[in-house]
Amino acid sequence: MLVRDGPNALLLDAGTGLRRLVDEPALLDGARRLDIVLTHFHLDHVCGSGYVPALPIKATLWAPGAWLYATPSEQLLDPLRRAPLSPFSPEELGDVRELEPGPQTIGAFQLVARAQPLHWAPTAGLRVGDALALVTDTAFDPGSSELARGVTHLLHEAWSTSERAVAREGDATAAEAGRVARDAGARRLTLVHLDPRLPSEEDLLEDARTQFPDARLGRDGAELDL
Repeated sequence: MLVRDGPNALLLDAGTGLRRLVDEPALLDGARRLDIVLTHFHLDHVCGSGYVPALPIKATLWAPGAWLYATPSEQLLDPLRRAPLSPFSPEELGDVRELEPGPQTIGAFQLVARAQPLHWAPTAGLRVGDALALVTDTAFDPGSSELARGVTHLLHEAWSTSERAVAREGDATAAEAGRVARDAGARRLTLVHLDPRLPSEEDLLEDARTQFPDARLGRDGAELDL
């Protein structure tokens, strides 16, 4: 998720979608600063960091290693940032800094980070001003509604429908995403982090809309009105 504010750019997580910043350089036109904030260290959320050296500006990565894992983020990311997994130097891959709990300023953006302990490994929920909140890789957590209170747009994980939910640790259903959006008083809800094995994404929408009628599906490349 890329957020722009004039010359300032903020990217939430660094999955394979980060390549779009390379393939579509117009997304960073006029940007003089890029900060990448990681919610956690699962491979699907960090593997895109290998594209960072190809970007037109140097990026700074912010991650919750010290906070959520009692281990420096640079140490946790180190295997991805050196041989044999990476041909680049740490300097080419950008500085790594620590994401802190609670309110903080990153570049031109006011962020709030909240611990999400209900996944098999802890993750961070993020709020960017009053415009956006991202809640992913967590089971249903009533505290997510407080993080997203009154935001314009909530992006929330919807791994399965309620009917297809299985006894696994740490993922939310679409209806639970809708419940968080409803209780938060969010204006819009977009479902993200969907299980690619689902036979029908439309079933996710129906499930979410039992709690939040204006739910929609996230699509790669979609532009959100914030």
